[in-house]
Amino acid sequence: MALRSPHDRPRLLLVMVCCLVLGWLSRPRPVGAQDVTGDEVRVSIEAAKAFLLGTKDDDGTWPEYRFDGGTTALATLALLNAGLKPDSPQMQPSVAACGRIPLRHTYVVCLKIQALAAANPTAYRAQIQAAADWLVAAQHSSGMWGYDAERGSTDFSNSQFALLGLHEAAKAGARIPVSVWRKAEKSWQDAQNTDGGWAYTPNQQHSTGSMTAAGVASLYICGESLTPQREKGFTPDGVAPNCGKRALYRPIARGLQWLGTQFSVERNPGSGAWLYYYLYGLERVGILSGLQHLGKHEWYREGAARLVRLQAGNGAWREVNPVVDTAFGLLFLAKGYRPVLFHKLAWSVDNRWCNDPHDLEHLTGFIGDRIGGQAVSWSTVAVDDPIEMWMAAPILYLTGHEFPKLSDPQREQLKRYVDLGGTILAEACCGREDFRRGFDEFAKKTFPEFEVRRLTADHAVFRTLFDLNGSAIILYGMDIGCRTSVFFSPVDLSCLWEQGDIPVKSEAAFKLGANIAAYATGAMPLPDKLDAARLVRAADAATSQESPPRGALHVAQLMHNGDWRPFPKTILNLADHLHRHLGVDVVRHYVPLRSTEPELARHPIVYMTGSTSFSLPAEEVAALKQHLERGGLLLADACCGHKPFDSSFRELVKQLFPGQPLERLTADHPILSGSPGVPIGEVRYLTAVQEQQPDLKQPWLEGVTLEGRTVLVYSRFGLGSGISDSTCFGCLGVAPDDALRIAGNIVLYGLSH
Repeated sequence: MALRSPHDRPRLLLVMVCCLVLGWLSRPRPVGAQDVTGDEVRVSIEAAKAFLLGTKDDDGTWPEYRFDGGTTALATLALLNAGLKPDSPQMQPSVAACGRIPLRHTYVVCLKIQALAAANPTAYRAQIQAAADWLVAAQHSSGMWGYDAERGSTDFSNSQFALLGLHEAAKAGARIPVSVWRKAEKSWQDAQNTDGGWAYTPNQQHSTGSMTAAGVASLYICGESLTPQREKGFTPDGVAPNCGKRALYRPIARGLQWLGTQFSVERNPGSGAWLYYYLYGLERVGILSGLQHLGKHEWYREGAARLVRLQAGNGAWREVNPVVDTAFGLLFLAKGYRPVLFHKLAWSVDNRWCNDPHDLEHLTGFIGDRIGGQAVSWSTVAVDDPIEMWMAAPILYLTGHEFPKLSDPQREQLKRYVDLGGTILAEACCGREDFRRGFDEFAKKTFPEFEVRRLTADHAVFRTLFDLNGSAIILYGMDIGCRTSVFFSPVDLSCLWEQGDIPVKSEAAFKLGANIAAYATGAMPLPDKLDAARLVRAADAATSQESPPRGALHVAQLMHNGDWRPFPKTILNLADHLHRHLGVDVVRHYVPLRSTEPELARHPIVYMTGSTSFSLPAEEVAALKQHLERGGLLLADACCGHKPFDSSFRELVKQLFPGQPLERLTADHPILSGSPGVPIGEVRYLTAVQEQQPDLKQPWLEGVTLEGRTVLVYSRFGLGSGISDSTCFGCLGVAPDDALRIAGNIVLYGLSH
């Protein structure tokens, strides 16, 4: 397989780059950028997979473009990254064929390594090591590679592929001499053009997008293996020596700046060809760097939109060769589409926010597909980025030797991130006391109504994915509503993730990080990264102050002396659902009321929730009863199914309607039959409910009916967590889509009866 044209043939430390480029990385959505939805990308991925599978021969190979084995290895790699299992009938012959590829050509050998490593790095360890040894021997004294092991011409296209293969081989456990990385790094450094880009060979001055992406990615790869790990070891008091003492690395920053200023997904900048090869390189830069933006451009969203538009009806892309180009396009879409589990907050213009640049890379690698069966990724966000960007990940990770000095707007955005369902993980790198004091001050100022407490051994976070000895772990948390929304580790985790090999301690740190991630997400599949902005815009619309139509519904939330507002988004998301999907004119403002307030009469639907015990004064009980008897309807649920609220609510019902106990609604009740609304048959419960009651498939709603009208509907399983998309591990609740369907029907019933 030869990737060439007349002019262009086709880790180092994140902190070394980001601290230089934060000044010029402007983050707003690009003007006029084509948007693309998750559904469109998924359809495109499936079409590309179908094309590649349909062009495969019976023996698992593909017609070769140039060098024997290259196209087969590339297509196999793309399909494995797109989710096909290596032991599936579709892929077994292709993986086996990759194992038989001879070691003759650089492109092919490196693709063979990547395909075998993606299939099973343990089973193919010997073959991966043999292929890596071949690449080591094929390296020229210049540090570069050519098409084969002969001492002929070299180029940066072959060289970047060689490094990709060696990088995957090293991750699979292969032994690579340090001198290989050192020579390769020097070859890229010496050949960088004055504009910050790279060309196909060192003696060319015309930089191109594909080769500049190759240069940046190659320097990341070399740097990850070469940069001395100055924080060797871990002291008994939890400190990594020399942590954070890192220098800036300008070649990567200059390369990133070139890619940002010359950015295009319409063409390969500086070249008239090799668009898909260039996009494949762009994806590697984005993944290795953790950057969502290159310059002002959201590289994945724009690239995905371009690929969706260019894809042919048979699922292929074609510029040079349909199988090769489709494999490159599929690699871009599939790898870049992986949901983002963590955002690392860049809170300074220097490297103080990122003492350990590979911490999340290693942690997400350890987590793998344990969260919802999906391979996950990480990324960075700047402290002043818009909330839409933050919300693309369920966890915001904040670390440093000192806690950042945040402005009031920045603190408010952190609070809003939590209100919208996000989880904050703050960590005192090297156990620094300065960070701990700063976090305490931040928590008191930003969340004054909530308490930071040490989590006890029975907290769910210690048993989500791994059974940990919670009594031996120092971890703090802040409960907002019925879930812990802010975690704080006063002892080091990041250095243990960074080094990854500290006996006993690193494994324990990886397991704790994975458990925190599983708790924050409820071990459920992550939201679509491309749809995060839409969800936030919907929430913003729900809080807009535009004048509602005359007579529009205004849902109120009932206040009580417990935690009456565990999920601030519930009313807003419900209002958005009623408006967009059920055609209800609704006031999308949040209104908290006590039952004794005269304004309650203007709110026929009242929502009540909580997780703790509560009680209402006699006058509030009487006022609520009067409101319900006059035509109002109370929708109530136990936040995450918490027993204290459930017990208190049942006691309240006895006070409201003596002799009228809660009774389970039958399937023919209008709320469940969908009259009006949609029929509610089987519903999906969250994992904790499924584990406790695996046979429960039907909605469990109880109510009180007076003179033929149900005036009160109660769910002992949480609806609010699903409606607000704020689930957590151990939450006894209804899955989001079904929670919205149920609540929508209840509101429609209240308006029509």
